[in-house]
Amino acid sequence: MVKSLMISTSSYIFPLKKAIHNVQYSFVRYSRPFKKKWGFSTHHGSHSNEIALEYFDFAYPLIFHRHWPSIRLALLSTPKPIALINPYSVNENVKENLKVNGALDMLRFSNEKLINEHHQIQLKIAENDQEYKKRKMLEQQKLLENSENENVIIEDEKETIKQQNQIKQTDIDFEEDLLQFNQPEPALRLDEIYNQALEEQMKINIKGNVVPIIENDKEILIPPSLHAYAYPRSDVTKFEPSKIDQLGLLDYYCMDGACVLPVLALDVQPFQNVLDICAAPGGKALNIFFFCPYLNLTCNDLSYSRWKRLHEVFKLTLPKDVLEKVKFSKRDARAFGTDLPNTFDRVLVDVPCTTDRHALLTEFNIFSKRRIKERVDLPEYQRAILESAIKTCKPGGVIVYSTCSLAPAQNDGVVERAIENVYAKKRIKCQIISTKNIEKRYSYFFEFYQHSRYGTLVLPHISNNFGPLYFVKIRRIS
Repeated sequence: MVKSLMISTSSYIFPLKKAIHNVQYSFVRYSRPFKKKWGFSTHHGSHSNEIALEYFDFAYPLIFHRHWPSIRLALLSTPKPIALINPYSVNENVKENLKVNGALDMLRFSNEKLINEHHQIQLKIAENDQEYKKRKMLEQQKLLENSENENVIIEDEKETIKQQNQIKQTDIDFEEDLLQFNQPEPALRLDEIYNQALEEQMKINIKGNVVPIIENDKEILIPPSLHAYAYPRSDVTKFEPSKIDQLGLLDYYCMDGACVLPVLALDVQPFQNVLDICAAPGGKALNIFFFCPYLNLTCNDLSYSRWKRLHEVFKLTLPKDVLEKVKFSKRDARAFGTDLPNTFDRVLVDVPCTTDRHALLTEFNIFSKRRIKERVDLPEYQRAILESAIKTCKPGGVIVYSTCSLAPAQNDGVVERAIENVYAKKRIKCQIISTKNIEKRYSYFFEFYQHSRYGTLVLPHISNNFGPLYFVKIRRIS
């Protein structure tokens, strides 16, 4: 029997049962889920998740201003999942059991009282934002006025010093000039060059008036086969592990709640040809198939490991006879526009991105020093995939572009450049369909950024920790 234990406050400690009859307790040490020095360190970290946080702390306050601390807190906290109900599972009372536990059918949620209360809170936040901006502008004006007054005094002092230096300069021996030479500037390291490029990306000029935006007041119709359950705001209850039914199928699939929104924007219809051009790990593709099973769905991913995972997800959720209707391909997403032009009615473009939340929680991500060039080239890679998706879509069809990043360079910036390029090179015209109707319908469950130029951006928030997720709806006209 242990009488005394010294327990480190920097560890998580859990009792584990070792035997059934003779119960003993041992203590297992777990490291912190986040590095301690994130909060206190003043030097640059070497791990890729630390580098990601440093980069976000540099870049995102310039975009989200006083909202960045709350976004940061949510990104570093446990994400909140939803349960996507599998309509092919034969397990009974799945939805009823979730309702008993307090979960809400988020796609059909219509509690006017809660929605109105939340709407009033959002209006108050917007008012506070306006007051904050006005206050900051006044402070900047005062600083500017003070600096102008100080500059007048400083210029007078500089002129006096300049005259004195000119007198002294005549006494300097000419030989000293011969001994002087200009030292060459030190060559920049490769990572410094790439970091400068990343900083330039953050300053990217998004014009915002290049692509026409069409208002959309169309009612969002939810098919009876699509159900997604989430716990109310500020409720962090976890879903129980999904059960396997007699057919070997999961009764629900847990995923980020924001992933249902691009599928709602895609608005697939029966018998259409639909392409998920970067489909792995498969959550959005499942949403598409549950939204409308009577379609021709192609799921593509170039990476074999990701393609294999995608296939496993579908095997765990769809019966064999239904699974045969889904096509799987391993093609470079940039090749669809050339190889299969004007082929699909709907194209979902969930491109590879910095995956901001994932980058903070795992090492060896895209912020690894070995992947600096890949990170710098990422917006161009995303643009090439989106251009390919536009070309492989039929005229009159819809493309939905999405990322899991907060960076404007990967979101509105990519969309604007891609649409400009396909028109300049192929004379393909596009327009953007507003997704404000989705924001209005689901504002109780999601925090939406109000200053996106083209699309919708879901901000992580500690009360409903979904996202980040950006999506935009594009219609190809010609």
